[in-house]
Amino acid sequence: MSISNTVKTIQDIMRKDVGVDGDAQRIGQLVWMIFLKIFEDKEQEAELLNDGYKSPLPDELRWCNWAADDEGMTGDELLDFVNNKLFKQLKELHVGSNGNQRVFIVRSVFEDGYNYMKSGTLMRQVVNKINEIDFNISDDRHMFGDIYEKILSDLQSAGNAGEYYTPRAVTQFMADMVDPKLGEKVLDPACGTGGFLTCSINNIREKYVKTVDDEIILQKSIFGVEKKQLPHSLCMTNMLLHNIDVPSNIKHDNTLARPLKSYGSKDRVDVVITNPPFGGMEEDGIESNFPTGLRTRETADLFLLLIMHLLKDGGRAGIVLPDGTLFGEGVKTRIKEKLLKECNLHTIVRLPNGVFSPYTGIKTNLLFFTKGEKTKDVWFYEHPYPEGYKSYSKTKPLRIEEFEHEKKWWENRKENEFAWKVSVKDIKASGYNLDIKNPHSPEDDLGNPDELLAKYKGLLKEVANTRDKLKQELMKALGGQCLMKLDTFFDNFELLSDAPNGVQKLREMILQLAVQGKLVPQDPKDEPASVLLEKIKAEKERRIKEGKIKKTKPLPPIISGEIPYELPKTWEWVRLRTICYDLGQKKPDTEFTYIDVTSINKEKGVISNEVKLLDANNAPSRARKIVKKGSVIYSTVRPYLLNIAIVDKNFKPEPIVSTAFAVIHPHVGMYNRFIYYYLRSRPFIEYVENAMTGMAYPAINDGKMNMGLIPAPPTNEQKRIVAKVAELMALCDELEARLSQSQTDCDRLMEAAVAEIMAA
Repeated sequence: MSISNTVKTIQDIMRKDVGVDGDAQRIGQLVWMIFLKIFEDKEQEAELLNDGYKSPLPDELRWCNWAADDEGMTGDELLDFVNNKLFKQLKELHVGSNGNQRVFIVRSVFEDGYNYMKSGTLMRQVVNKINEIDFNISDDRHMFGDIYEKILSDLQSAGNAGEYYTPRAVTQFMADMVDPKLGEKVLDPACGTGGFLTCSINNIREKYVKTVDDEIILQKSIFGVEKKQLPHSLCMTNMLLHNIDVPSNIKHDNTLARPLKSYGSKDRVDVVITNPPFGGMEEDGIESNFPTGLRTRETADLFLLLIMHLLKDGGRAGIVLPDGTLFGEGVKTRIKEKLLKECNLHTIVRLPNGVFSPYTGIKTNLLFFTKGEKTKDVWFYEHPYPEGYKSYSKTKPLRIEEFEHEKKWWENRKENEFAWKVSVKDIKASGYNLDIKNPHSPEDDLGNPDELLAKYKGLLKEVANTRDKLKQELMKALGGQCLMKLDTFFDNFELLSDAPNGVQKLREMILQLAVQGKLVPQDPKDEPASVLLEKIKAEKERRIKEGKIKKTKPLPPIISGEIPYELPKTWEWVRLRTICYDLGQKKPDTEFTYIDVTSINKEKGVISNEVKLLDANNAPSRARKIVKKGSVIYSTVRPYLLNIAIVDKNFKPEPIVSTAFAVIHPHVGMYNRFIYYYLRSRPFIEYVENAMTGMAYPAINDGKMNMGLIPAPPTNEQKRIVAKVAELMALCDELEARLSQSQTDCDRLMEAAVAEIMAA
């Protein structure tokens, strides 16, 4: 059977499983399984080449020992092994004193991953089909690379997951033009599934790699960061497929969550090629990582600032940006002014509509610039449709061959029907507007109103599709829940979601439903929370006997007057400290580390965004807080009340803007992401606000934080809640981005219509 048929068969098997819902989950399920198979094949190759090679995985977790035998475990036995042993242990793999990078790779793929399948029998069928592919056979690996591209392109129609995929023609063209060389540090700070990085790898190998030493240099030169789990897992798999043996430089993180000034010379890179998310908004507080006057929550603008900062002098960049950045005003103007003063923006390739269809119809541009020299002139090239095309589509995508015109023109630039040059003096006079019309085109500067109207209608259709998907997902999640005026709410969903702050109110509602047990159904097979709490109690008692933690005073019982709402029968109300480690001790467990919260900028008299982590054994006495990987840090002073973050896998907490914060680290069985969502919900916010003291900067102290109530659902239900909230929040982000873009397009349409009337 061909590999394409094998993958199709796998997808058909997954469609029979009630736990796998939609293309995005199907792809997520396929990825972790294929990752383990590729990882196993790579390990077997390493064992043949190196007699001393030792796998970083426990023997029972290696693919060859639980999956390779077609007659191996199946049904409930397989399902129990995957859910309760494989995922649990891979998420918590111990790195050890030698810092084995392969451990980091596996753990990062599984850290926030899920097994969606509920049938162990169907899972065995999928495993057996995957075993038909041998990734150590070059033909199989090459053929699967093509199928992998098909899987990635499927993301374009997988709802909000489409943002993770950039058409291969675009990634290849940009890599060709930026031309990364051997020894140059290449970065994609929003790498998605790794398309730009794989094109860069292929180009460097083809042009520059001649020896084994050259290959070693290449392996160490590729860097990427992706904040979402699914594309990060896809990227890691993609790197293995492209023979990056230990892709430890592909981080699961958010590059924008780090203060810009904290990036030093060691973080500088030679080449950046990227397609950052655009049209979306970053979470509250992210903009504070950037200089005053350049702060915005628009993701694409923040990435443009970051790239300018990260490039070395002489460094080169290629970035995909929407039209909105080119003609936008306010902060966008200041960012463009900075770009033209600090970099040579030598080329803008203007792409037509439909390149990213069906994910988005937003018109995009490819910007190419070099750091360290001012812009004198900007060349524009308007990419034409192929003959007979009026737009691109999923069945008629952009092809790499179409960029031959640009490639021939690139080194010998002359104006023609598609290319024109604009001086920086003219750009400055126009208020740094880079949305400059092709002078060889007969169309109006603002665009043809009929075409703008068609584009606007298309975007409204995208808004409607996203809104309808969010509505359907909410209706499906709520199912038989008896909510007051539920029909009225959904009958007016369009009106409510499009209102000012409507999407934000939807987010608040989703969190409220989630923490009250109304967002996902209860499963009678789940162990009730009372069992979880007994396990936590036993764990605490054991650690006290071992001398690892101190015995603390018992918490006062919960009285009925404190309880904000009724919980499902399998849930329990507890005080926050009940389900968390006590992190206020002077001699913590060695697995914990101190956090230095005394970083203050004395010149400006303000608290720094930077939070420094210190070794637990050598922390100075001034260190007030202790954190662990997975800890939730929560700002306890009113101006920053919703600044909440989870300490990431590299022990680098996302920024907070106050030294006044609580540290909450859950015991096993309580998910930090569920706690994170609850801390952002209205009931807990109201508790904190009522418990605050102080006049100038009202705050809540640690003792009162510990006394706060939190619902404890069964462990498996927490997992389902976290997955569903993440899915719905992603749809909210997408809807908000599309609504924002539709307003921009509406404004432009009206300007074009007025201009046409005035010219009549």
